[in-house]
Amino acid sequence: MIIVAGASGFVGRALLAELAAHDATRTPVRALVRREFEAVRLRDQGVEAVAADLLTRRGVDTAMRGTRTLVYLVHTLARPGDVVANDLDAVQNALLAARAAGVQRVVFLGCVGASDTAASTYLVARWATELAIRQAGLRTVLLRAPLIIGRGGTLFEMMRRLVDRSPVVPLFAWRHVPVEPVALSDVAEALRIAATDHELDGRSFDICGAERLTVSAVVRGWGRAHGRRRLYVPLPTFGEPIGEHVASTLARLPRRETRLLLETLREPQVCRDPSRRFPLPHRPLTYAQALAALDASARSTG
Repeated sequence: MIIVAGASGFVGRALLAELAAHDATRTPVRALVRREFEAVRLRDQGVEAVAADLLTRRGVDTAMRGTRTLVYLVHTLARPGDVVANDLDAVQNALLAARAAGVQRVVFLGCVGASDTAASTYLVARWATELAIRQAGLRTVLLRAPLIIGRGGTLFEMMRRLVDRSPVVPLFAWRHVPVEPVALSDVAEALRIAATDHELDGRSFDICGAERLTVSAVVRGWGRAHGRRRLYVPLPTFGEPIGEHVASTLARLPRRETRLLLETLREPQVCRDPSRRFPLPHRPLTYAQALAALDASARSTG
């Protein structure tokens, strides 16, 4: 059985759909979420789901029973306190329960650019989480992604909502940062392959898109694709406090989470080594293709 920890997030939801669409192996899947109402919603959709809190360990031991592969998508951005300490507590509690339950493999999705020297606290937390998983004594597949193009991702939502709702769009110093944006569908497919293909055990990969852009090009690209004629104003600083305020008032996004994610734009989000690219069975989508797929999905569900 595969257990998806963090199944209520936008990547987790996409992975559950991807696993359901490729069920030839008939591998059972269990979703682990923090709130009971999220578990109820998933059960209504035919998904086996359990509620557990990785920070307090409430329900974690029960959730892990009978599973063999843990897909770890959890972060603690929405929780109060230090994000590095919280992320470490969460992953260590998950790993303790996993080892006790006989889990054999862990698939982790982290961030391109994560390191112990990153300017972003969130990227340091992702590096610390990855290190804890490496040292857990289980078989691992470690994946890292840059900016993910998908509805529900806080950073992408901030960019698109700002362009959709404001005639003036500030472009801070992060506008020059290189990024290889990746489609949510490609990330979900890579996670599904990693969760089911034991030949990938012991390896680490970057899941990046097909082209290298700047963050400015990503923001402007959304506007062009959707006919938004905007005034883009370059500013000299990274401007996380301003971005946090804009995210809260205009984009209606959580302030703390947005600020921590904005800090990640200080680091390049690219695959530096081509040999580390995840072996998808097809070429990753370009940014324009990812936006087109996103719009098609919105029309089909709307």
